[in-house]
Amino acid sequence: MKQRKIIKDLIHIKQTDDTITRVIGAGLSTSVPLFIGYFTGNMQIGTLGALGAFAFLSFTPLPLGKLAKRILKMGLSIMAGFYLGLLSTLVPWLIPIVLGGVSLCGLFMARLLQIPGPGAFFVIMVTAMSTGMEMPFEEMFPAMLTVGIGVLASIFMATIAGIINNYFQLWTVETEQPSYGERIQDTIDKNPELLLASLYHAGVIFFATYVAQSLGFANPYWITISTVAVLQGKKLKFIFERNVQRIIGGIIGLLIGMLIFSLNLELLEKIFTLIILNILVEFSMVRNYGLANFFTNPLSVLLSSLSSDLFVSELFAARFIGILLGSLIGVIGAALFSLGLRMYERELSLIQKNRGE
Repeated sequence: MKQRKIIKDLIHIKQTDDTITRVIGAGLSTSVPLFIGYFTGNMQIGTLGALGAFAFLSFTPLPLGKLAKRILKMGLSIMAGFYLGLLSTLVPWLIPIVLGGVSLCGLFMARLLQIPGPGAFFVIMVTAMSTGMEMPFEEMFPAMLTVGIGVLASIFMATIAGIINNYFQLWTVETEQPSYGERIQDTIDKNPELLLASLYHAGVIFFATYVAQSLGFANPYWITISTVAVLQGKKLKFIFERNVQRIIGGIIGLLIGMLIFSLNLELLEKIFTLIILNILVEFSMVRNYGLANFFTNPLSVLLSSLSSDLFVSELFAARFIGILLGSLIGVIGAALFSLGLRMYERELSLIQKNRGE
């Protein structure tokens, strides 16, 4: 029965309110820096700009002005995380501390302000990816500005998508939103363990990063990213289900990636493939998480290969290890937190019962 449910979950497409304009906009946001890199003969612009294009994924049904501000704020956060990650490479033992600190701030603020998904995930992810890059100090700030190309592309594409959605009435715009103060008060009332949860999850991410750095894996940040992805879940059962989908979908995705690489694509063909994969990821992510992992892994490896000196086989091996080890750390960390929270709630219940007597 469990095997049948896993298969069903991998092929089931959920109905959502997601618009096709958001999906296409995500792909086009990535295409801008990639084509700039291609036509300038500098694919570092393409790969770094593509990281900034993740800001588009904070796209929500807001009025155009608020939507642009939301994506700008996410983009600036991504750029700041990217720069901090690069700076940490100058003193390698700082990498776990920096990632833990960025995770703590990102997770806490996203939960406190009730920022909808993906929350701080892409800020942490880009920060982790930047710790796998090596460049002189004087090149770090210009590299961060290059990430900004993707952020600007995201704002532009989001505005176009928003105009189309409004014109054809493809979505219902959220005109009224609670203030920051109201959100903070609501979160404190309903989620008093917020700081503890953020501290704990940041600690798990610190541990995952430390393990990845210590074991000397190629592209160790993939272990951290897998851990962060697992910790995105709110309930333990949901985390376990998503983890199984992530591992199975990830393995299938790696096989798809190996097939793509066996075609020996030219650079322009790789760029179009990346755009298509990104569109497929965005279409699938809100409809079927396991299916989305069919495309995230070949996309990640293909993007890394554009500016990586590693052999393709090493990239796939690093990604495979990252999926397994990162997922394992994330699940164990989530299970321990859930167990500790239940024990605390049981103890609190006993104390309150004794006081009542």
